[in-house]
Amino acid sequence: MAGAYAWIIDGATGLADSPLLDAPSDAAWLTAAIDAAFRDNANAPTAAALLKLACAAVAARFLAERIRAPVARHEVPAASFLLVRADGDALEIAELGDCALIVADGAGHASYGGTEAGRAGEKANAAATMSGSFERTPAVLANLRASRDMANAPGGFPIFAPQTWDGEGARFHRHRRTGPADALFMTDGYAAATLDYGLYDTAGLVDAARGGLAGPLGELRAIEVADADNRRFPRFKQSDDATAMLIRFGDVQR
Repeated sequence: MAGAYAWIIDGATGLADSPLLDAPSDAAWLTAAIDAAFRDNANAPTAAALLKLACAAVAARFLAERIRAPVARHEVPAASFLLVRADGDALEIAELGDCALIVADGAGHASYGGTEAGRAGEKANAAATMSGSFERTPAVLANLRASRDMANAPGGFPIFAPQTWDGEGARFHRHRRTGPADALFMTDGYAAATLDYGLYDTAGLVDAARGGLAGPLGELRAIEVADADNRRFPRFKQSDDATAMLIRFGDVQR
């Protein structure tokens, strides 16, 4: 969080044979670089303006800090994000990829982020290629790389990736609050509690999160342990990174 902005970022699992950055992982480098760019430019007047500035800043850092150049598009680190700017009694929302947001206020619950088509396609792809295991075979790796090669490519999909994304293609929404609002920011690994595993509906997940973010996390991890043969809920790894934060947007002081 910084200024009027709050955000969540989810780096995609790397697919390169060797790292491009001197960091714990290329995904970790990218999430940290985006976070720093959002903080450094949190005086931007709109979410769209912030994304343009962050895109340029991360691209410059990538060029300066990489230890080798990528040889294929799938090697470039990529990340999803969901960014919110508090604007009086409204929330300006910008998102790209599969992070999710639930806003609970006096009017009920509203969900933002991710794409149902993309999520359905990923599940179908996992069911077809993983064969009831979590082994990244050469065939699975080739499949994942072919998909990632479409990132920011003609006819492909937009995602935050340095030097290949120019800030275009983000999805924008405007939520007019009815009184104070609780906003639950989630990576897709945490949102799986509702979107994949059916543990809660949106209202139930926010209520559970109010009692502590660890509660839903423990339940979804138990589901993943129980599905150790990857049959009931096809996916590419047993447990995805699961991060969440709950923010209260209060009454506007005039």
